[in-house]
Amino acid sequence: MNLRQIYGLELKKYVLSEAPTEKIGEWAFSFYWKNIESIDLSFRNLLLTLNKMELGPEFAYNYEELLQIANDLIDGKDVTLD
Repeated sequence: MNLRQIYGLELKKYVLSEAPTEKIGEWAFSFYWKNIESIDLSFRNLLLTLNKMELGPEFAYNYEELLQIANDLIDGKDVTLD
């Protein structure tokens, strides 16, 4: 299992437990920082984009979107956010 899949599984747990999106954003940065040397640029961008959710609801993705991101990562799909 690679880091994207591990992250996807953990993200799915956060989403299904309806953790506050600010908390998910904080955790995204923590995951990024712990794995900074092992992640590629596109995954880094994904994590840093999700990290912005900690800044407030205007930056948050809804749970449906987050669940789709998690499932795509678990399935090995490349995820990019605009």
